[in-house]
Amino acid sequence: MTRLGQIFTLLLLILSVAFFVASVAVNASHKDLRSRVGALQTQVRERDAAIDSLKRAAEINKTQMSQEQVARRVSLAALQTQLDTEREKNQQANTQLNDLNSKNTQATQSLAQTLSELKRITSENELLKTEIDKIITDRNAQRRNVIRLTDELNSLASKRTDLQIEIDNLRDQSTRFQAMAETRGAALAAAGITDPEDVPPSDLKGVVLAVGNDQTVEVSVGRDDGLREGHMLDIYRNGSYLGRIQLRTVADDKSVGKIIPAFRKGYIQAGDNVAARVY
Repeated sequence: MTRLGQIFTLLLLILSVAFFVASVAVNASHKDLRSRVGALQTQVRERDAAIDSLKRAAEINKTQMSQEQVARRVSLAALQTQLDTEREKNQQANTQLNDLNSKNTQATQSLAQTLSELKRITSENELLKTEIDKIITDRNAQRRNVIRLTDELNSLASKRTDLQIEIDNLRDQSTRFQAMAETRGAALAAAGITDPEDVPPSDLKGVVLAVGNDQTVEVSVGRDDGLREGHMLDIYRNGSYLGRIQLRTVADDKSVGKIIPAFRKGYIQAGDNVAARVY
C-alpha cells in the first residue's frame, strides 16, 4: 500500500470516528439535529473535497514518482552503461599494464643478458689486449733476437769465409806436405830406412768400429785425421792397453788395420778407444 492509500484510509477512519461521535452526540442530546446534520453534511462535503484534493495530489505525486522512477531507471541504465564502459576500460588498462609488465620483464632480462654479454666481451677484450701486448713484447724480443742472430750469422759467415780460406790454404799445405812426405817416405823405404817423422798426430782420438775374423780392425779415423797406410795405432779400454794395429787401407773418415800379434794384450772389440801410437 502506498503512502497515499495509507493517508486515505486514515482519513476514512477519522471520518468514521467523527460520524460515530456525531451520531452519539445526536442521539444523546437530541438538540438541533438538523443544523448539526447540515453542519455535518457541510463538513462531509468539505472532507470529500479535501479527499478529492488529496486524491488529485496523490495522483500527481504518483505520476511524479513514476516519472522519477523512469528517470532513475534511465539514469541507472546510463550509470550502468558508464560503469560497464569504465570496467571495460579498466580491464583494457589492466591488460595493457600486464603487457607492459611482461615487456618490462623481458626488457629487464634482455638488459641483464646484454650486461652479462658486455661484461664477458669486456673481459675477453682485456685478455686479448694482454695477449696482444705479450705478443708485441715477444715479437719485439724476437726481432731483437733475429737482429742479434743475423749479426752473429753475418759474423760467423765472415769467419767461415776466413776459415774456409785458411782450410783451403792448410789443405794445399797438407797436400804439399803429404806429397813431400810420400816422396820422402818412398825414398827412405827404398833405402831401407824408417822415417821417424812419419807418425800419426799425437792428439789423435778415435774408436773401434768393428773387428774382423781375420784379425783386422776398423777404426773411426782416417785420412782427414792425418793418417796414411803404414801408420800404427794403439788400442785401449778404460786405461788398459789391448794392442796395436798397423793400417792397411785408409779412407777419408775411417781406416782398416791389422792386429800386430806381438803387441796384443787383450781382446779387442767395438767401442774400444783408439789413440796415436805411443813410442
